[in-house]
Amino acid sequence: MDFKEFREGLLSLALLIFIFSLTFMVGSILLSPYINLGIEDQNFIIILSMINLIFSLYYLLEALRLEKIFKLEDKHIIKFGKRIGIISLCYLIHFFLMGLLLFRDLHNLQVMMIILIMLLELCLFGVILKEVYDLVFLEETQRKHELDKNRRMYIKRERIHSRQLD
Repeated sequence: MDFKEFREGLLSLALLIFIFSLTFMVGSILLSPYINLGIEDQNFIIILSMINLIFSLYYLLEALRLEKIFKLEDKHIIKFGKRIGIISLCYLIHFFLMGLLLFRDLHNLQVMMIILIMLLELCLFGVILKEVYDLVFLEETQRKHELDKNRRMYIKRERIHSRQLD
């Protein structure tokens, strides 16, 4: 996957998940008397939303640091791919716990929010696992070629552009 596409996809999906999770949590708290939400369901939603907020903040930080990581040697980029892949597998557990909310007797508005968050999480998993595959499991020659191409296209171009502005 292209460096710029991965960075923008990771950044936008993590930000959308953060906003939707925060909205889902606050909405569940404020609207609980109007949508007949039990305390157990509300606590479960709050816990899952807080976990979602933590993971989305992690992905936001990784997306912001991504340019610095891609400037480093290939072994650091492979470590990044392994790290983000393992954390994404841990995040997959949260995805299934979020799916358990669909089997509860919740209001239609909450079901819609759950489906939207899960759809965004699926897109995030797809983007991350594609990049992890490209960074970790691709042949070394293909991986090196792709990394060099991305470095030439984006990272060196930004250096030249910043020099022209000075």
